[in-house]
Amino acid sequence: MKNSQEQLIKKLSSKQLKQQIWLSQGLLLLLAITLMFIFFDSAAAFFNLLSWSWSQIVFYSLFSALIIVGIDIMTMYIFPKKWWDDGGVNEKIFKQGSYIEIIVLCFCIALVEEWLFRGIVQTQFGLWIASIIFALVHTRYLAKPFLFIAVILLSFWIGLVYQWTGNLTTVIALHFFVDLFLALLIRTRGVQHAR
Repeated sequence: MKNSQEQLIKKLSSKQLKQQIWLSQGLLLLLAITLMFIFFDSAAAFFNLLSWSWSQIVFYSLFSALIIVGIDIMTMYIFPKKWWDDGGVNEKIFKQGSYIEIIVLCFCIALVEEWLFRGIVQTQFGLWIASIIFALVHTRYLAKPFLFIAVILLSFWIGLVYQWTGNLTTVIALHFFVDLFLALLIRTRGVQHAR
């Protein structure tokens, strides 16, 4: 499966790969909306999980993201490239296109995934279940133990932040900053083996 997935990704253009990401995010959003109405009394009850707090955004989101990206950069220099190699997916996604496109894509991914995994799955089933399902959804990492562990740890950290703050906005911002900083590294410096 891993080789066929890598071959498929190599055949896709950057535009086609981004279209696949938008499609997958659309499906996850549809799932999140459906589950929201199943598990919450109303949409308003779900949206009560969102609140704006500059201190949480700066401390939990921005500060955490800087540390996570710093650790990623360090480990990229310490461990072999093959441990971090995701088959060129992230490079293909973020190396081309405008900065606005990167920002919008990173924001939508963070919004949809945190809505589903923290707002729905973690709220209903707990931190561990949400973290494991989050990692499993990122299927291209399953064959890469180092990347899979990194995604589980990232998901677990995001889940802890959500547990501590009870604020979905904070974890959406955290996820957004991590993805954006790594995407900008790929775009500007050619870091090929970022998450």
